[in-house]
Amino acid sequence: MIELKTFLGEAVVHKTVLSKARITIGRSDDNDLVLANPHVSRLEAVIEQTIDGHTLIDNSRNGILVDNQPVKGSVALPPSCRIEIYPFEIQFVREADDETLTIPLVRKNVSTDESPDMPLHSSQPLTAHFSGLIGESPPMLKLYQLIQNVSESPATILIRGEHGTGKELVARAIHEVSERKKQPYIPVNCAAIPIDLIESELFGYEKGAFTGAQQGKKGKIEEAEGGTIFLDEIGELSLNAQAKVLRFLQNKTIMRVGSAKEFSVDVRIVTATNRDLEEAVQQQEFRPDLYYRLRVVQLELPPLRDRMEDVPLLVSYFVKKIANDIGLIQEPLVTEDALQRLLSASWPGNVRQLENTLYSAMIRAPKSPIIDEATLMEDMGSWLSTEAQQNEETPLDTISKQALVQVLTQHQWDTTKAADVLKVSRGTIYYKMKKYGIVAPRGLRRSN
Repeated sequence: MIELKTFLGEAVVHKTVLSKARITIGRSDDNDLVLANPHVSRLEAVIEQTIDGHTLIDNSRNGILVDNQPVKGSVALPPSCRIEIYPFEIQFVREADDETLTIPLVRKNVSTDESPDMPLHSSQPLTAHFSGLIGESPPMLKLYQLIQNVSESPATILIRGEHGTGKELVARAIHEVSERKKQPYIPVNCAAIPIDLIESELFGYEKGAFTGAQQGKKGKIEEAEGGTIFLDEIGELSLNAQAKVLRFLQNKTIMRVGSAKEFSVDVRIVTATNRDLEEAVQQQEFRPDLYYRLRVVQLELPPLRDRMEDVPLLVSYFVKKIANDIGLIQEPLVTEDALQRLLSASWPGNVRQLENTLYSAMIRAPKSPIIDEATLMEDMGSWLSTEAQQNEETPLDTISKQALVQVLTQHQWDTTKAADVLKVSRGTIYYKMKKYGIVAPRGLRRSN
């Protein structure tokens, strides 16, 4: 049994459990442990179980260190050691009692010697957290910590956010870091189920319960026994369906359609909506008692416009993913001009819209070695916001390191005020600070 934990600072931001004798490590998505960074080879290393323990086989371009010693071909791993695969560090621990490997993954600081004018994909590090959640911005770090906290509680969770912010990814992440991770995770889109089928879909039915019921069937809730059920778009349920869900939440029991027998289920409930439930309650379109049952714990997902410093990471991740999906041999490079264009948009469709924009660009020019501004504008020109067009009058490149430091200093390092003065988003301020290596003085924190 192998447990992989990814840490960002003190917070665990990725954890998965494997049970196999051969573990592959590398940049490619088909590896067991994916280190998504251009410095890492597609297949960097292999850890194989042997009679005496485990052996690391080096398949890298740049070399691997085990306890500060270079690996030549292969090396037997001691019960506890440190594996360095630039820019990552893996702490390897083998528990003799149950043959469990605990591998915390710690991201090191990447050298800033590389030119900031190089195309994005050749210089930007990439960090993927949980189930594909990407980002290192303050809102995302806060979200990761909340996911870690709520995963340890049995409370019902309501995830709220705009379309395209990744509500299902967060729901899956909550499941994967909880004690239920080895049990089923069942997602249900409530808006996609016809009103007359919602009861049988969620709670199941007995043979002969209705015409065509030739045999009994488990509902989605019963299928999730011991695990997690994710009820997406719960704000779209009819009032009748809401009453049935409320009864389930109150009693943790279900009754199949056509049966007179209730039985208990052990299921973690995570729900999500982009609807204003408070307004729906006032309009008598959503039951207030169900609303209060759902929002025991509430997670608000930040829109992309509030975490623009994560755009380079997201772009790098999606370019790699899309290239693999459409069968490109070589991933195109994103030019600095193209990246600035992406940073200037308001992204009303959030992360999903960013992914679709890149997908469109790569489909239209599949043989191009680069994604430049002209390629993006073929698709982006129709929906770029007024704010983005105003930003063209003050290009991001004109915000020099000296000017940014001066504005931040004048406003006590309040990034919100600095963004107002420079007429850019707060996310852009974070991005430029990271690009220039600007760190707020001790005791002065950037605003959230």
